Amino acid sequence: MIMLTLENRYQHRFLIVHADDFGMCHSTNRAIVELWERGAITSTTLMANCPWALEAAAAVSWDPQLDVGVHLTSTSEWELYKWGPLLRQPGAETLTDALGYFPADTRHMPEVDAAALRAELNAQIAFAKTIGIDPTHLDNHMGSLRGAHHRLLIELGAEHGLPVRFSEYPDYASGDEAEIAALCRQLGVLHPDRVIGLPFTYADEEDYGFAREHVRSLLRDLQPGVTELLFHPSLETDELKAITDSWPYRLYDYRLFLDPEVRRVLADESIELIGWRELRELQRAEVR
Repeated sequence: MIMLTLENRYQHRFLIVHADDFGMCHSTNRAIVELWERGAITSTTLMANCPWALEAAAAVSWDPQLDVGVHLTSTSEWELYKWGPLLRQPGAETLTDALGYFPADTRHMPEVDAAALRAELNAQIAFAKTIGIDPTHLDNHMGSLRGAHHRLLIELGAEHGLPVRFSEYPDYASGDEAEIAALCRQLGVLHPDRVIGLPFTYADEEDYGFAREHVRSLLRDLQPGVTELLFHPSLETDELKAITDSWPYRLYDYRLFLDPEVRRVLADESIELIGWRELRELQRAEVR
């Protein structure tokens, strides 16, 4: 195992194997804890607003080495399973729909009250710490901070001494990548070189075997530097099926990094697995 340093960052292929949505529901929590215990993931990230966040925090109390960030949240995408802001403050109504939940998509984000948004995201970080999480990084649910609020994500990373999910080479460019990269350098905030997300859904003819080969190809093609590969694992349960019709693909995500054929590529390609904690410690060492 090679330790990540600023000097060797581009001499090796470092990979963060990351499970999103810790705390979203019981089925997701069970999947993430099992994947961590079996060495299939190297990090996860907490949705502090969700009903099962306390169960996620309990898992961290059992294993403090669990690498957990804060999944800054301002959207709630499911039709019948919702969550909203932790704070009810002046301006908070711009963050919610008519029922007081976060909206299902990001169309409202350019119009939200900036002060209310900053206060809400700080509250999510504070709540995570209150329930026992020592955050390793900040990332963002559904990319809702991209564009109009990209700077806020970086500023929060600087304020809390945490690296952030950002890439100068994203799958979906927002047009401000060069500006945000410069801000990261200015504020001393570290981020991966590349961020790759597995698909939320696949075409009808694209079965689990297709998904597995897609991941194997991604791993073989990794570039030197730090890459985050993120996905959304869950177990197959009635709970998950009631939340989303896309549940089969979350089950794919659960299976993929337990699959011997995927794990064989990791070994054969000499890919160095790291968590976000390594980036956090590098960032804080530079600040000192």
